Amino acid sequence: MEQFAGRTALITGGASGIGLGMARAFLAAGLRVAIADINEAALDAARAALPELGMAVKLDVTRAADWERGLDAVEAALGGVEILCNNAGVAQGRFADGREMTVAAMPEALWRMVLEINATGTFLGAQAAARRMLARGQWGHIVNTASTGGLMAPGGIAAYCASKYAVVGLSEAMRAELAPAGIGVSVLCPGGVRSNLFASSVAVRAGVPGASEGLATVGSEALRIEQAQRMDPVVVGEMVLRAIAGNAMYIIPHPEYLGHIEERHAALVAAFGESAQPGYRDTVVTFERFRNPEYARAPRAQAARAAEK
Repeated sequence: MEQFAGRTALITGGASGIGLGMARAFLAAGLRVAIADINEAALDAARAALPELGMAVKLDVTRAADWERGLDAVEAALGGVEILCNNAGVAQGRFADGREMTVAAMPEALWRMVLEINATGTFLGAQAAARRMLARGQWGHIVNTASTGGLMAPGGIAAYCASKYAVVGLSEAMRAELAPAGIGVSVLCPGGVRSNLFASSVAVRAGVPGASEGLATVGSEALRIEQAQRMDPVVVGEMVLRAIAGNAMYIIPHPEYLGHIEERHAALVAAFGESAQPGYRDTVVTFERFRNPEYARAPRAQAARAAEK
């Protein structure tokens, strides 16, 4: 994509999985790419695998100071970050005996850790990058990685889904806030993609007292086989690039989940019945306050992009 040649992108969680797939796709499109990760060994491996990589920095996404230091370093070496991919994340895991981690059984430390990394980490990165993009007064784009678990919530992954729902809401609100400045925001909601999320999550949880209590630390053979069959992260990275080019609101690499989403939305729509106070309608001020114009714009933009193909 010629319009991206020479632009600077920073990808967190960039040393493996979707993040590394994005890095490969972005480099192929001619971008200057920096990756960030908390795992130094993974960063070293990514540097070796991608000699054309512009920069690799260690970054703890839960620390605002790390974000400022990381962005300063990348911008000094490669220029202003025009594309931020907030991709770092953690899974909540299962018990060692295979049971799912229910809310009733969940350690408080695990809940706090998952929300801190997946939701607060995304907020801190998006905020830091947006401030710099606004100060430059030029084009920019932020991609926040959520999940299909940010659009629906099955039992057994409540903390993960809560954190990814937060990422979806954050992204939708930021898109409305930044659109007048010409800065785009997209939210990526993938299903299964080949990665080492299990192993990296085990390592991160181990560093938080109480967060890994009773949880599995070794993946099963069935999990290994299933993960090997998942989507290629590079094609996800290529889809992300196309979405940035078209300023898409949502990036959905797995269309097979449409039926699940329709079931959830049908349940929501069915709940809209009579008012709790007959004849009442919310005040115009309150009603209009909760309208996001980007919801109406997104389908029109999607249709226009489809017509161009």
